[in-house]
Amino acid sequence: MTHPVLSPLMSGPSVPPNSGKIMEAVQQALRGHEVRSTEAVRILTWANSETPAIYDRNRTAYLVLGSYRDPYLRRVRAVSDRLNRRYGTCAFLVGDLSDIDLPRLPEFRVKFHITATLSDYVAAVFEQDAGGEINELGKLGETEYFEKAYALPRAYQWETEDHLSDERDVIAAGAQLVAATDIDDERKSAELDALVERANQAEIDISVDEVRSTLEEDGFEVPSYSWVHLNDFRLFELHGRCYPWTTEEELLEATDELPGSPRPGWERS
Repeated sequence: MTHPVLSPLMSGPSVPPNSGKIMEAVQQALRGHEVRSTEAVRILTWANSETPAIYDRNRTAYLVLGSYRDPYLRRVRAVSDRLNRRYGTCAFLVGDLSDIDLPRLPEFRVKFHITATLSDYVAAVFEQDAGGEINELGKLGETEYFEKAYALPRAYQWETEDHLSDERDVIAAGAQLVAATDIDDERKSAELDALVERANQAEIDISVDEVRSTLEEDGFEVPSYSWVHLNDFRLFELHGRCYPWTTEEELLEATDELPGSPRPGWERS
């Protein structure tokens, strides 16, 4: 699909220096659907106004994703604020950018793909198994943005053998599997078998029966993430880009582990 012919109105300062890259992102967002010239004008004018700090090569840009509902939004903003304390850093939320005014097109998709394309890194905070962040997680796992993305899921329990250190880890991961939504009992049993096998490979002596009996006796409070969530978290875990947390303090500590320029030394002391 070719890009629309740019009108004379698009010449001059309204055209950002990387307009071709931006329009490629738009084409990806729309799956190749044709963009009208007037819409292209609005998109590029918007990008010229809203995204200069993102594509400034002297700064590191982070797109921060997560739920915009209370109380989750406060923690998403905490991550953004923490990142903005670093040297030469621009961290932002898609929701903080102005509207483009594209009544015919899915505007959020357009904004997401443009900002994800221009950003150096994507940090995604997850706390629940419902809401728009499910779609964002899917986009990150299935696109080229995965290579620059980091997942920060609340109370996620490691599931791969590299992160299983003792029986409690295995039982907590088992509780997470049992609580998963969108998965039937047969699949849960198969996944629990696989978890115990990975634990045994990590030299943890525990059986499926022991995991089940402990779960029945003790009970574990874990988020009921969907099976889709858990699969994507495990993918990030396998690639070393999953940072679980429980408290907001742990979330900020995990944020400090993200790549890029460090926070000022005087602030860390």
